[in-house]
Amino acid sequence: MKKITKLASIALLLTSVTSTAFADNWNIGASASYGNIDGTASDTQLDNRTSTTVAQTRGANSGDADFPFASIFIEYAKTMDKDLDIIIGLDYVPFKAEIDSKSFADTSLEAASTGTGTRQAKLELENYATLYLQPTYKIGGGTAVFGKVGYIHGDVKISGSNTATGSTINATDTLNGYVVGLGVQHNINKNVFVRLEGSYTDHDSVTATDSKSTKFTADSEIIAGKLSIGYSF
Repeated sequence: MKKITKLASIALLLTSVTSTAFADNWNIGASASYGNIDGTASDTQLDNRTSTTVAQTRGANSGDADFPFASIFIEYAKTMDKDLDIIIGLDYVPFKAEIDSKSFADTSLEAASTGTGTRQAKLELENYATLYLQPTYKIGGGTAVFGKVGYIHGDVKISGSNTATGSTINATDTLNGYVVGLGVQHNINKNVFVRLEGSYTDHDSVTATDSKSTKFTADSEIIAGKLSIGYSF
């Protein structure tokens, strides 16, 4: 939560630098999104039968997953001219979201192991926040189009077990990355607006280690659609 507070402080600082030069207004609102996450995972396990380290790619098993999520946002809009607004915003997902839960067959590389079993893993995301810049161009009739670029931070929890190795995993890591998007906004009246946007998010690698010292690494990206309603004041 401290990191989220820092992001909010940065946004407020950026707005205070230029608030005297341009007309300003604030936006608050809520969003509903539906995303598809696509990831590739690998693990590195010591084969004590041969004393070598073996890397296994799990991309075919992890695949992708669809999941809905909700968020809230606050924005500061600077009016550059009659056609252009520059928006600085912070979007925050206040709920813990289960991104994916997988189960698949696995093979142990331990000499004393029975050899095969089932690996189960669950990936949960919380404190997911985006600090973004959103240039918005007004095309008339209360409608505008916009682009978005932003920085993302979140906390990831990975939990699960593996009956092939008798191991368990309960680890946390941070998730950082960037997002780019395009969208359209329509003003219902002078205070209320709706938005529809699409975005692409690329995350950095997440790592975790289970109770048998097997190291896991995962990369992910999200394509999402978002519907938002906001209030401007």
